Amino acid sequence: MRQGPRSCTLAAAVLLTLVAGCSNNPYRPDESAGQTYFYAYNTPPSKLDPTSAYYTHEGRIIDQIYEPPFTYHYLKRPYQLICLTAEEIPEAVYYGKDDAVLTDPDPPPSAVARAEYTIRIKKGILYQNHPCFARGADGKPLYHNVSLSEIAGCDYPSDFPVQDTRELKAKDYALQIRRLADPRLASPVFSTIATYIAGLDKLNETYKAMLEQERARRKSDAGAGYNQQGDEKANPILLDYMGPECEGVQVIDDNTFRITLKRKYPQILYWMCMHFFGPIPQEAVEFYTQPAMAEKQFSINRCPIGTGPYFIEKYKPNEVIVMARNPNYHDDFFPTEGMPGDREAGLLDDAGKRVPFITRQVRRLEKEAIPEWNKFLQGYYDDSSISGEVFDQAIRMRGGNEPVLTDDMRRKGIALQTAVGTMFWYTAFNMLDDVVGGYDEKRCKLRQAVSIALDYNEYLDIFFNGRGVLAQGPLPPGIFGYQPGEKGTNPFVDQWDPNRERHVRQPIEKARKLMEEAGYPGGIGPDGEPLTLHWDHSAQGESFFRARFDWTARRLKLIGVRLKDRGTDLSRYRQKKKQGNWQLASGGWLADYPDPENFLFLFYGPNGKVKSGGPNAVNYENPKFDALFEQMESMQNSPERQAIIDKAMRALQYDAPAVWQFHPISYGLQHAWYHNMKPHQMSYNVMRYRRLEPERRVRLQNEWNRPRWQVPVTLLALLFLAVVPAAAKQYRQERGGTETGN
Repeated sequence: MRQGPRSCTLAAAVLLTLVAGCSNNPYRPDESAGQTYFYAYNTPPSKLDPTSAYYTHEGRIIDQIYEPPFTYHYLKRPYQLICLTAEEIPEAVYYGKDDAVLTDPDPPPSAVARAEYTIRIKKGILYQNHPCFARGADGKPLYHNVSLSEIAGCDYPSDFPVQDTRELKAKDYALQIRRLADPRLASPVFSTIATYIAGLDKLNETYKAMLEQERARRKSDAGAGYNQQGDEKANPILLDYMGPECEGVQVIDDNTFRITLKRKYPQILYWMCMHFFGPIPQEAVEFYTQPAMAEKQFSINRCPIGTGPYFIEKYKPNEVIVMARNPNYHDDFFPTEGMPGDREAGLLDDAGKRVPFITRQVRRLEKEAIPEWNKFLQGYYDDSSISGEVFDQAIRMRGGNEPVLTDDMRRKGIALQTAVGTMFWYTAFNMLDDVVGGYDEKRCKLRQAVSIALDYNEYLDIFFNGRGVLAQGPLPPGIFGYQPGEKGTNPFVDQWDPNRERHVRQPIEKARKLMEEAGYPGGIGPDGEPLTLHWDHSAQGESFFRARFDWTARRLKLIGVRLKDRGTDLSRYRQKKKQGNWQLASGGWLADYPDPENFLFLFYGPNGKVKSGGPNAVNYENPKFDALFEQMESMQNSPERQAIIDKAMRALQYDAPAVWQFHPISYGLQHAWYHNMKPHQMSYNVMRYRRLEPERRVRLQNEWNRPRWQVPVTLLALLFLAVVPAAAKQYRQERGGTETGN
């Protein structure tokens, strides 16, 4: 048999490669043609346990898996509380100090000794299929005390050959609320929740004692060489969460549980919209505590289990996360009511239809903004945020501050969604500091002067393409108590511009006059030296921080103030904040729930960081503000509550414990085939309402990404000219040589 010409074989391989390379679609045809949502993320999640997950990028995943009892209406604004797994929204039962039920439905907080909320769960709600529910013929858990070899071929719980489900029970909610007290899980909300739910702080101490007892037993059995950290990583301790008594969390029956609060706190219902209050089954706790599961890194933190519309099918956080529709998902329907304009915008086209519409979600890690943007423009991602690098390609500003899409975006049918975030950024003054702290008139005027000098409208234009609203205080738009327009103006720092319909800083001359009245004429202090302020931070080596620092220093120089960088590592920075050894620092706060209490408590005196380790990082303590806060904290929304909030806001504006920076505006783009998109600031469990037109997506992808044959054809021609002479020469040589064969 004669050997064939190798050059021709190479040419054929190159030809196939070039032809295959004409398509740059990263997905299979059946993926793009189905109800599969494609999205890019930039930061891999690290915590998926509802007890400890706290960041936005983690909430976008687990809020679709865990179902707390309540949630928010998708379309209505202000945000309206609705049931998710609960039968109804419970009314609080208030008890007085004599343990008698109070007849007043809204009693004053001073009259309330405890408050009870009884939550009834709907029947028939099922968990996703999961191996922790699988049982053998004897009724015992199928995957109990399994060896590592038995699950060697399983990369994720969805790979287990036998899976099952069970009905959601009230005890699952009680167990998860108790898990908030597990000291190992370090829940970021425990310290706050424990101030309200009766017995939760005591439960935390009980769990600590139980853990120490088990650790002591293991150490005694193992001897002097015992490695606690290594042992618990390989063989986690199974805590009996439901064993100890906890008066604040009680199971009444299979479908009913009760939460008891130490005092009046209506906002607990908002907390129960968050994944911290999602249910966890005991079977999952036991399943993931097995040594074999620990060896495979299977845990609630990486492998969540819930009753929500989606479950994780594939989890490679540094590459891709695939979520699939939960086949056991209970009846759920698209809203039939919305806000004015929603129907005209097509947001009620699917009213009353069962959800979810999307069957799979493919979320891919994109480390670079430009490749992610290009894939969106090619139609390979269904929606996209807008980074600073590509802002000018997508948006132009009309009339100075109105964003509109560029012609290229509109030709593609891309839509723009904007929403003011329910958060605020601020530059904080340490109110315990000898220079910038204090409450006398001169100190307040000094802080007001600095606030005027730091013009955050300019900052937004330079660093964020104008994507923000100048803050007049800590309350953002969309939260009860926020006053829009001229009525909400901070009169000590800003003014209302009716022509541009926006707040602007008062003239810099006003700031210079305030500096003089504060005892720093031209920025010079009583000692004859320029006033020098120090910015404390942990952003060592970050280029973006350096640009912001330089801007801040330049603005303060306008009033004669010098700014010095006092950066440290994160550990030292946190210690300085804890001890109150700092002067200026930046920070921000994102709403946990839509109530003014969630923002104003950041300035409540008893919550001081140094005083009590609380969230009041600026250590602000004004008796007048504190009294107003206590008065409005547990009130229902009403004109009376608004009046109290107005007074509290004015106190904050005058004292200026922070420079109120801005409320960010999110800009999002969506393709024409992606429907029912309405920005929602309070929850990430809204993917179940979104819908795709896959046929339209495929058609437009093909139009926008037509194969470019010119390049491969030219390359093939050049290859042909190079290969054919060589192949002919080789063929002539082989004809004259030795033949081999059978």
